[in-house]
Amino acid sequence: MKRIGILSLRGGAGATTVTANLAQAFVHMQKNVLAVDAVPANLLRLHLGLPLSSVAGWAGHMCANTDWQSAGFESPHGVTFLPFGQLSSQNARQFEANRSHYLAEIIGALGRVDLGDNQDHWQLIHLASSDLMRLEDDALASLFDVVLVVLTPDAASYSVLQDVADIQATINRAAVTAKVRYVLNQYQPETEISRDFMLVMKNELGADLSPVLLHRDIALMDSVANLTTVQSFAPTSQAAKDYQSLAFWCVSQLSALQLVS
Repeated sequence: MKRIGILSLRGGAGATTVTANLAQAFVHMQKNVLAVDAVPANLLRLHLGLPLSSVAGWAGHMCANTDWQSAGFESPHGVTFLPFGQLSSQNARQFEANRSHYLAEIIGALGRVDLGDNQDHWQLIHLASSDLMRLEDDALASLFDVVLVVLTPDAASYSVLQDVADIQATINRAAVTAKVRYVLNQYQPETEISRDFMLVMKNELGADLSPVLLHRDIALMDSVANLTTVQSFAPTSQAAKDYQSLAFWCVSQLSALQLVS
């Protein structure tokens, strides 16, 4: 089993979109995929065909100490999915106060599920931006094979990248050090500013930045409006090709990390 954590460096960078479409790309590679939304906004469901009327999720079951597996859902295109769900105000406060514990509990529980076959299983965990700091906890970091940090080639992401220098210094002493990789999203090669920031980030992040650039594509907005992934809505689009390339890169990264370890 392989497990990938995915989070945005800042709000709006696109970790939700990356999680959904990367999961779909792995399905196209004949992998058994589970996507877990660990963000209270509960938006991953909009990409995976979950009815808008559905408010159930694994977080509510965790707070109530009931069976979280009943919250499972399978998208029309083969992605098994655990939505976060909508919490009452009381449960939301309870969850946030114990977020690290609940994350470790659900991820640990998923690792103990008897898969009962020889298929290639992948788990994608959609994390909140604030979870980057939580990954300094070696016990939590050790639950992931790789952590993808999504950023955009613009001044806002670059500014946050500089602001988290202290966090990165902390992470550099933690188990997650070799696991963090960055993914550039919403790249617009037709604009000089996007090209410039891409080059600056490539220079600063080096080999930790994925060579796969996720282009800004109107097909992505159209696909989420239709409650599906871009591979299903526009399979010949630039975005669909980008995500398939990112999936292949993830496979190569995990193979390299396993050789190092």
